Amino acid sequence: SIDFAHAQYSWQPAFPNLPAFDKPTELVHSGDGTNRFFLTQQRGIIYVFNNSPSVSTRKVFLDLSDRVSPSGSETGLLGLAFHPNYRTNGYFYVNYTGGSPLTSYIARYQVSTTNPDSAVKASEQILLTIPQPYSNHNGGKVAFGPDGYLYLGFGDGGSANDPGNRAQNRAELLGKIHRIDVDRTEGSLNYAIPPTNPYYRNTNGWREEIYAYGIRNPWRFSFDPATNRLWL
Repeated sequence: SIDFAHAQYSWQPAFPNLPAFDKPTELVHSGDGTNRFFLTQQRGIIYVFNNSPSVSTRKVFLDLSDRVSPSGSETGLLGLAFHPNYRTNGYFYVNYTGGSPLTSYIARYQVSTTNPDSAVKASEQILLTIPQPYSNHNGGKVAFGPDGYLYLGFGDGGSANDPGNRAQNRAELLGKIHRIDVDRTEGSLNYAIPPTNPYYRNTNGWREEIYAYGIRNPWRFSFDPATNRLWL
């Protein structure tokens, strides 16, 4: 049990004047020096607001609710990451599930050139799609590493005990952490494979995007700024 009466830390409302959010899944900043936060809601909306204790208004940065899964406890808009050069290129990346049959999408969008608080929905470029056999264990995190590559977290596809043994199958994308280069393209891909990936140019039929495999459900991960290690 936890002795809350004598706990060293206590909860404090960060933005007490903002309206309540519905099922928030991610809170990130754009790294462009504007001191704003971007919050994703599970059913497909990204909000933007100023990082101030007194902030009382929020704006819709992007509404993807027409293409994001409308039901399921683990489906939806699951991840958001801004390009390291967002200040100049305006690119950001999302991980969401949608469609029938259920599919995970890694997509790139671009911010409006005239309104920094609004993204251009028509700018969507799909980088990667992965069919989802079940509506749980979809993973969802996306983040740029200190190496400038985009890391993607995908669960094993769901159900109990990974019935398809997908996480251990290196020919499949599910149950993995992937690492891709979004600043280049190669072949039919809308991205490139970093040459330092463990299975780069392998001849076994294994997916070259793989950075780590045997992963149950990488809902969240982050990079330690002191060591650059990935904590999952």
